[in-house]
Amino acid sequence: MRNRALNVVTILIIAVVAVISGLFAAFSTHEYWNLIWVALIIIWMAIFAHTISRGHQQILEKTLDRLNLAAADQVLAFTAGRVEDLKLVGQRLQVPGKVTGVARWQQSLPVVKQQVAAAQLSDRVKLVDSSMMNLPFANQLFDLVVVDAALHNITPAIQRGRALQEAARVLKANGTLVIIDTKFMAEYQQVLTNMGIDDLHVVKTGFNGWWGGPWITTKVLVAKRG
Repeated sequence: MRNRALNVVTILIIAVVAVISGLFAAFSTHEYWNLIWVALIIIWMAIFAHTISRGHQQILEKTLDRLNLAAADQVLAFTAGRVEDLKLVGQRLQVPGKVTGVARWQQSLPVVKQQVAAAQLSDRVKLVDSSMMNLPFANQLFDLVVVDAALHNITPAIQRGRALQEAARVLKANGTLVIIDTKFMAEYQQVLTNMGIDDLHVVKTGFNGWWGGPWITTKVLVAKRG
């Protein structure tokens, strides 16, 4: 979770520095055409900020709506430390329904537990500190497995395949696997097909999934068994 936050902060800092540099260049040299680049960077920052906050949340909300999540379902969520994802799923469940959030929480685990408790979701949200490649769960335990922006940073590709194998292992015979990501969709589909999961379709997310622009966009892969 910390690495992801640092990456986002780094990107935004670079963008802010670029804006300040562009403004300085435009007004110090009177070459006001530089303001065009400043405006484009500001637009990019606004789109990026929307996607990383409300846009990404809307993608998950719409995905859960399409899946008709049952209140008593057991959900496994790989969220790359996105606590808001766990809250969003947990709010749709009722005991004994539960969402289990798997991540390398480490030192942040007590803080995340406090956030879950503050949202009054401790009875529906469980936190597990574990690697995606070796899950501490029995086979066919979950009705839904959600992998949200947690696969593309895993390298090499064989490790991503291992994570998908684990996700499929703990998925019930009639369960659904959802992958929300920006790349490697063809790779994910091939791995799942090789495992015998061939009911696959990819959903585009439109503006909500633009990471600064349409050249990097979020897609949703839905894979069903049974």
